[in-house]
Amino acid sequence: MIKNKYLPILWFFLGFGIFMFSRSSKILPFIGIAIIVAPIFILGFVRTQTPKKGIFLTILGFILSFNIALWGLYGDESLILGVISSSMLAIIYSLPYIADRLIYPKLKEILSTLTFPIITTAIYFLISLEGPFDGSVYFAVFGYGHLYFKQIASIAGLWGFVFIFSWFASVINYSWENGFNWGKIRRVTLLFLSTLLIIILFGAIKTSSLMSPKSDTVKIASIILLPGEGKDWHPEGLFSKALSPFEETISKIETLTKKAASNNAKIVAFQETSIKVSEENETKLLNYLKKIAKENDIYFSLGYGVYPEKGKGWNKHVLINNKGESEIDYRKRYLKGFGDVGESAIYKKGPEVIQTTDTPYGIIGASICRDTEFPPYMRQAGKKNVDIMLNPSYDYPKSTGPSNSLRAIENGFSLIRPVYNGYSYAVDYNGKILAHMDSDKTEDGIMYADVPNKGVKTLYSIIGDILGWLCVLGFVTFVVISIIGRVYKKRN
Repeated sequence: MIKNKYLPILWFFLGFGIFMFSRSSKILPFIGIAIIVAPIFILGFVRTQTPKKGIFLTILGFILSFNIALWGLYGDESLILGVISSSMLAIIYSLPYIADRLIYPKLKEILSTLTFPIITTAIYFLISLEGPFDGSVYFAVFGYGHLYFKQIASIAGLWGFVFIFSWFASVINYSWENGFNWGKIRRVTLLFLSTLLIIILFGAIKTSSLMSPKSDTVKIASIILLPGEGKDWHPEGLFSKALSPFEETISKIETLTKKAASNNAKIVAFQETSIKVSEENETKLLNYLKKIAKENDIYFSLGYGVYPEKGKGWNKHVLINNKGESEIDYRKRYLKGFGDVGESAIYKKGPEVIQTTDTPYGIIGASICRDTEFPPYMRQAGKKNVDIMLNPSYDYPKSTGPSNSLRAIENGFSLIRPVYNGYSYAVDYNGKILAHMDSDKTEDGIMYADVPNKGVKTLYSIIGDILGWLCVLGFVTFVVISIIGRVYKKRN
């Protein structure tokens, strides 16, 4: 039997070792359940340590686990940048554990089990709004579980997952600390299990045929332009102003569109920056696209980059109807990078407005790639009753799963995401995957999906991130209680 003095060492290695599996990397595969299990041991470890020692070792553990799991993710040329980025993210992930260690001892029973989930949700929520890691993508790993359970996103968004999984870790540790004595842990355990049961029952009802809207489906083709023979996937198309060979690229787009249309696709959606043109050639490009849409009798969606002779250009997404008329002219709002690094160096930010249009196939919305990492921004689509969201993307490093698919559940629309260098997919308003395609395992770069042309209204689209803000209020309350407790202790 392991002696108690060695248990914290075991918790440390178990917690941070398992946590590495929750990150997507070239070294370790993604295992969703790791994000549920790892916090149990990490929290158990940090609570056994003195504050100073616990804080130092927790930060160290996260820095090591992030850097090992994500080593070489951006290639050998960016190792230093990768280490800096991973270390900053590691510190952010350690903050809830540090705050819990300082506040937890001041609270009792049920309230003590809520410190960690409230603190974790509050901190991760605030960081998703502003900061060097703005957006929800770094916490999207929490969006794990059966389709029934995932319906919590339609009420509380991503933060429902963060809260429940963190609460689970806290309840397990509370039970552990009380020797799993049923008399002591009964109230806490029953409260958690009852909450979990209600969430699952809600999900089962929401995804049942009784609750699904009666609607037709539309066949959508998601298309990516594969690299030429002997060429590798490369981020150059995303971060460079290098123009595409115009005639050659248009020819590829036209050929693939005709193939999709011949297979009865009514909407054809291409990847982000399918073609990059100079400002003087933009009208020429649009005329070609209108001609392609009209000749093939389709709604045509394409992402492209356009550059003036001087200054920054635009990362655009256009939707043209089957009559050859422009319906949407969208400009990417959330660029990857900042200042003169990444997309920000070559593109200007678009207006903070999700554009939509009413079509025979429902209300279609337009966004581009990273825009879906910002739940408050995408909530515009839910308010506008979007039925189908087209989200052309260009991933670097390569995506390996349906990232940001929670936006579909949150806002009640079907999400179509053609992804260059990654995982293309179509999901319905309940998050059910209708079709998917790995960019390395496709012969022609075309994915077909029969998509509902009617979405659903969700509570999240109305109330937004109220859970996140309530947890921020709760966190502030815990801090005040902790400070008052310390003052009172010193005076007595």
